[in-house]
Amino acid sequence: MNWTDLRLHFVETFSILFSSVTFYVWAAALGIVVLAGPFGSYDTMSMPIRMVYWSLVVTAGFVIGFAARAVMRALLQHRHPALFDLGASFLVGIFLGPLIWVLRGWLDPVLGYEDLTLIKITLNTFFIASGIFVVRRQIGAEFPSSYWPQTDPYISPQTRLHRRLSCPPMAEIHRLTANNHYVEVATSVGIETLRLRLVDAIEEMEPVAGFCTHRSHWVAIDAISRMERHSGGKVFVLLKNGDRVPVSRKYRPNLEAAGLLEPPDVSAQGR
Repeated sequence: MNWTDLRLHFVETFSILFSSVTFYVWAAALGIVVLAGPFGSYDTMSMPIRMVYWSLVVTAGFVIGFAARAVMRALLQHRHPALFDLGASFLVGIFLGPLIWVLRGWLDPVLGYEDLTLIKITLNTFFIASGIFVVRRQIGAEFPSSYWPQTDPYISPQTRLHRRLSCPPMAEIHRLTANNHYVEVATSVGIETLRLRLVDAIEEMEPVAGFCTHRSHWVAIDAISRMERHSGGKVFVLLKNGDRVPVSRKYRPNLEAAGLLEPPDVSAQGR
């Protein structure tokens, strides 16, 4: 694990944290625990205090949970799902458990720190987090969605470039795009950025066949959905992930020779 990978995983993970779906889940969870008052909070706290206490606990739980997920993604990527969930649950337990102990002892008007057991709270937090991570994986919120190896009828050819990526080994690489000293790699599960020259990235794509469509773009043949010819003579490759990649005049003959693009005169005759 390096700091660049960790930063990228934190950015990806926290983009999910600030989504509308996460907000709805947070609001629903908060409403349930405030009304139900679990772990004795209904008996020892008034409604306003429960609102403050559980707002802090639930919010901290979401933030720490997503941070734990980002750390485990950087460490294990998509490998070893059971170890991934166990490690994430452990991180949540050791960071969120003591925080809950502090908040409960501070805000609860009946129970003091001497009435609360830190180890018990931490273990409860660990088991609850484990259940949440298991449910997330079973409903497909994490990849892979099972703890058992699954056979895939189609496995994308493996390349040397896959070794540099955090995506699962079976992910398809759709395109490569140069950006200064970096290469943006678009796969079937997302986009990653590598510090690598485009020419070296293309070399590491063997045995996957593809074309340079521009001095800054390379696309895999299997990722091409169709070609688009716009007014003014501009040509684009539309990929099956929805990306639209420009085709410069220099590289059009290669696509025409492969039968992917009709020459301009043939297109005109068709119209």
